[in-house]
Amino acid sequence: MKSFDLLRYLKKWWFVIMLVTAVGCLGVYEFISSRQSYTATAVIQYAGPNVSEGLNADGTRIDPSEITSASVINKTIQDLGLTASTESIRPRISVQEVIPEDEETKKETALSNGDEYEYYPTTYAVSFTVDSKDATDYARNVLDSVLTNYFQYYSETHVDADIFPNNASNVSVANYEYIDCVEILRNNANESAAFLRKKAEEKYGFYSVKSGYSFSDLVSEYEYLTQNALNDLYAYVINNKLVRDHNLLVNTKKNAILRYQLQIDSLNNNISEAKDIIDQFGDKTLDGAAVYSANRNADGGETQIITDVVRDYTTQPSGDVTTTYDKLIRHYADLHAERIDAAIAQGKAQEILDAYADVTRNTDPASAEALWASDRIDELVQKFTSLYELSIETVEEFNQVNGADNIKMKNSIVVNAKLNLKLYAALSVILFLFLGCFCAIFLGRLGDFVDYYLYVDKKSGLPNRERCDAMVDRYSTVRLNGQFTVIHIQVDLSGMSRNDGDKALRALGDQLQYVFRTLGFVGYNGAGHFIVLLEDCSIDLARNCVDRLSNLLAKTELAVFGPCVFVGVSNSAKDDAYEIRALLRLAIRRCADAKARQEAENARKAAESSPLKSES
Repeated sequence: MKSFDLLRYLKKWWFVIMLVTAVGCLGVYEFISSRQSYTATAVIQYAGPNVSEGLNADGTRIDPSEITSASVINKTIQDLGLTASTESIRPRISVQEVIPEDEETKKETALSNGDEYEYYPTTYAVSFTVDSKDATDYARNVLDSVLTNYFQYYSETHVDADIFPNNASNVSVANYEYIDCVEILRNNANESAAFLRKKAEEKYGFYSVKSGYSFSDLVSEYEYLTQNALNDLYAYVINNKLVRDHNLLVNTKKNAILRYQLQIDSLNNNISEAKDIIDQFGDKTLDGAAVYSANRNADGGETQIITDVVRDYTTQPSGDVTTTYDKLIRHYADLHAERIDAAIAQGKAQEILDAYADVTRNTDPASAEALWASDRIDELVQKFTSLYELSIETVEEFNQVNGADNIKMKNSIVVNAKLNLKLYAALSVILFLFLGCFCAIFLGRLGDFVDYYLYVDKKSGLPNRERCDAMVDRYSTVRLNGQFTVIHIQVDLSGMSRNDGDKALRALGDQLQYVFRTLGFVGYNGAGHFIVLLEDCSIDLARNCVDRLSNLLAKTELAVFGPCVFVGVSNSAKDDAYEIRALLRLAIRRCADAKARQEAENARKAAESSPLKSES
């Protein structure tokens, strides 16, 4: 059997090595990719005066689970134009508290000393995980949108709970009186301007990038429409006495005047009571009775002598109600302000009632005045609607900025892969390269075993008769080149015992392999016959190899048997034969001739050495 030759196996089965490596790496890549995931992570930190106590700006408890609330997720889906559902995104969002190491030390120290320990986390890691089929940009964009919408939600819910006044988009002559349309638009403009003016005071210099307006700009727009367009329209309606239903308008204004008068009377009584209490509070303060009292409530706390001075029915008094002089004054001023507002509203209603006092019939809707007023109202509604949309856009951006002031981003969004594909790819290349080499060695060695047991003669160690026939059949299908040489060798085993014959075959086989293994095919054709097939070997080189073989055999055990190895050589160029079987026949015949000559020589020598002489 052939000796173990690692390089021969690797060279012969290199395509198996490449195939195993390629298929294995591809399989590993697909397997790892199917289990790959990408996680976008950002760290946020709550800020505010009471954040160390776990409270939001409005005093409620910090609840990071609001990040995954339905309103935030739905807004994210709308902003990104996703087709995913809320429940498909929410489970992928994770919110984990981040506790500093020093807090762990403080906790251990406090507990070891038997002290109470209480810590409210203010820093949280928010992450969003997607499967490998999704791009990393998708994870980053979704998390960014979620945090942006959460900041806006947080600002609207816990920082700025004021609601922007509704838009007066449904105002039209078909639904309201001409004069009422103007008043509704005026009230809406005044409320909107007041809201925006308050926002301008909260964050001076805020400028919306989306709308291109600041709160001051929007206030100016509302004031311009109110002071010019609305006042002009109001004067036009009053001067032309435009009315859809005169009786209804008159009755409505009369009822409004009566309602405002009842409100004014009630406020006058409250103002009088508040004034009396203020005077009493001042008198009691002089003797200290307004500050201290011997009375105690049920839980032992001090109580004040005045517990319900301010008749604010929206606030329920508790067991310990403290009323200060400043609170009394503010309540007194608020009552006066309410009375002034009611008096102004009553005056406006009376003014309208007086203007329409001499009107006896309704305005013709098809008249030029009515059509102009109706078109002007519709035009103003459109302008207010456009201004309302700009205001909403500005307020939303303000809420995002305001929320960001109370929730700070500690770092930018980072996307990390769960598995390192490059590392696994490199390891798989190394692993399957070794596996491919092992397969090549296994197949090569297996081939050696199969070849040895099926196609190797066990006595000579050379390819057997089947392999010799196969090689002859292989060359019989082609025309041989000009330097194809066939060597036929025969060993005479007739004078040897069985064991000596086996040794002779082994010795001759070993020497043949030694001389011809790098030049071509060497095989044992049975019955002491060997053939050597050399594709590119001149006749001179073949004869030199035969001489070398003869010298080597002279040093082996075959030397004791005398001339017992016979050689016949044929060459395609020299013999002008380019067919394998023809060359083989020539080599066999020449080998037989050499054997015959040797036998004749042996017979002659035997006759000469014989003591018997033949007589004539």
